[in-house]
Amino acid sequence: MISIMDNPIISLIFVNYQSAFELSLALKSLFSFEQGKISFEVIVVNNDSSEQKVLEVLQKSFSFQLYHTPSNAGFGVASNMGAKKARGRLLGFLNPDILWKKTMLADIERYFQEKSDAVVLGATLVGAEGERDQLSSGKAPCLIGLIKKNLFPFFGDATHTDALDWVSGGALFVAKRVFQSIGGFDEKFFLYFEDVDFCVRAKKTGSLVVSRPDFFVFHHGGKSFASRVVQKKQFFVSQKQYYKKHRPFWETGVVSFFQSARRIFG
Repeated sequence: MISIMDNPIISLIFVNYQSAFELSLALKSLFSFEQGKISFEVIVVNNDSSEQKVLEVLQKSFSFQLYHTPSNAGFGVASNMGAKKARGRLLGFLNPDILWKKTMLADIERYFQEKSDAVVLGATLVGAEGERDQLSSGKAPCLIGLIKKNLFPFFGDATHTDALDWVSGGALFVAKRVFQSIGGFDEKFFLYFEDVDFCVRAKKTGSLVVSRPDFFVFHHGGKSFASRVVQKKQFFVSQKQYYKKHRPFWETGVVSFFQSARRIFG
């Protein structure tokens, strides 16, 4: 058994939903690189009652704190629950479908010391060939950006480390005190855009939002969705919710129109 370390500096939080197998691979890769390098703990918040027994068996190989939600209340609710249980000064939110590829936690902790904690740090998500996932980071969503992305996708999104508004919740690190001061993730977002919303709010309070290419994890992507139709539907719901919260009302109306058109015409 790989044990939880005492007095953790970093708390790593995974939210599980239909991803127990991917989580086992993620933990194996994590502990293979980080065991004994820096004091950290692993917290798993399970949103899937059907995998409760499987996760309890997994605990025998990788000792972690395991909490179960009564129902699948979404990523934000589960992540906030994990953060409340965390003992570390730093919080790391990680998708179950990532793989650790190098030793990073000690360097991440040093980076936060240099920045006096006023930073939201995203590890770059990479694919099988080492290519950067476009969902690693970007500029804050707006109507003009949405139009450019759909009509001129070759322009891509922001990758410069000093020009970012958000980093992915698939590998997001933040000081616990900063996380708490912002109020954590907005639990009204069930899935998608909760990381964007969090980073935009953090930036408004003075935190720097940064993606570092030297901190990276391999990302499988989309393992907790059996249906692309359901996935797209939830994306649209959260997208509209984000625009309602952060953008002018007329932009929300235009986005709603585009969403309806896409549903009709595919």
